[in-house]
Amino acid sequence: MEQNSASKSLDPRSFSSWPNLVTLFRLMASLIFFTLAAVKSSPTLNFIGLGLHWAGDVADGVLARRARQETILGAEIDIIADRVESIFFYVNFLSFNPRLFLPIVLYLLDFAFVDFYLSYQFLKYPIISPNYFYLVDRRVYRYNFSPLAKFCNSTVVALLLIFLPQWQILATLFAGGLIILKMRSIFWLREKPGFLPPLSSGYEREAGP
Repeated sequence: MEQNSASKSLDPRSFSSWPNLVTLFRLMASLIFFTLAAVKSSPTLNFIGLGLHWAGDVADGVLARRARQETILGAEIDIIADRVESIFFYVNFLSFNPRLFLPIVLYLLDFAFVDFYLSYQFLKYPIISPNYFYLVDRRVYRYNFSPLAKFCNSTVVALLLIFLPQWQILATLFAGGLIILKMRSIFWLREKPGFLPPLSSGYEREAGP
């Protein structure tokens, strides 16, 4: 029963569900504070934006599952919103703390590029969102999309930089470890058969110079 509900969305193109509206609200609200933080050079406003990002990310996910309104579109805009908000926060944070550039750059490389690519691989499989990757590969789910893995992926580096900036080596090592783990996960998924478009004249390369 769980697999059936996880592998089929009633209306994957729906944009007007409550979880999607929560995602858009937290995106706009957090970006307002991030923009104000940049304009006013205010770390406090930047932290408020981060709090809205985290709280909204939890809220839209919980609402989607409890209201049974999970959709493929909802997963896509959630993934994009997470990256946009995080980039704004870390760019501001870097301007306030330029000496922390190495862990920040490494983490943005992980979250905005490597993890973004990994998260979007769910579209290759008959699942609604990365939350159901355990139906595809339990290792990928355990190390990337389980509740503990998502907490580590989205909050640990930020908490280390905020509360232990003098030990930036910890955040640097953690961010580097995330990149290695997610690259390994990408290779795990490449071993799993996924959706590929059928070969036809529309997809085949034309022979010739």
